[in-house]
Amino acid sequence: MIYKKENETSFALGAFAVRELLEHKIETVRKIYISRDLKPSIDIDFILNLAKSNGIRIEDGTKVIDRIGGKENIYIMAEFFKYESVWGEGNQIVLYNPADMGNVGTILRTALGFGYHNIAFIKPCVDVFNPKVIRASQGAIFSLNIRLYENFDEYLEENKSIKKYLFMLDGENILQSTPISNEPKALVFGNEASGLLPEVRQYGIPVFIRHSKDIDSLNLSISIGIAMYHFSQKSR
Repeated sequence: MIYKKENETSFALGAFAVRELLEHKIETVRKIYISRDLKPSIDIDFILNLAKSNGIRIEDGTKVIDRIGGKENIYIMAEFFKYESVWGEGNQIVLYNPADMGNVGTILRTALGFGYHNIAFIKPCVDVFNPKVIRASQGAIFSLNIRLYENFDEYLEENKSIKKYLFMLDGENILQSTPISNEPKALVFGNEASGLLPEVRQYGIPVFIRHSKDIDSLNLSISIGIAMYHFSQKSR
């Protein structure tokens, strides 16, 4: 067994991610795999008892875990059906063609930390349900509303009214001086290498994060963390 993007299922690797999956999306879980080297713990007991009480199959999956997890030290894994999220109200993070799985996983966990539960992905983009993304998010993905859009126009059509901040290296507005309000907002970021396309600037407020001239740009996940922190401050 190997993971493929076109499969109807994916995998949560490690006890923390498996617990997050069971607590937030238990209806999607197909099976729990455990390694022969799995050692008892409070988390493991909780996972196994919760799985048993919900009729979820548990089986020895030592070889399967080794194939899916690679060289990482993983002793428990859950297989789940991929799903579509119901879009919620509130703030949004919009990722336009993100390509780095580690970055995306970090962004998802950071977004959850700042209370941004609605995450939009504009295709082409990273495979959101790749086990590497899920592991990098430490299971945060299961607490978020994930939506995939074929293009930016499709996203705009469904999200006309929300105020959009477009993060661009040539944005006219400095983030650090941008007014803060309590109204729902969408923070829109482009690809790690190319950023946002110039033609999207008409759809929101172009913003850039001021930093020293010693670097040309900030890492995408760092930029998003800074943006969410800025807007998390009290309204002014």
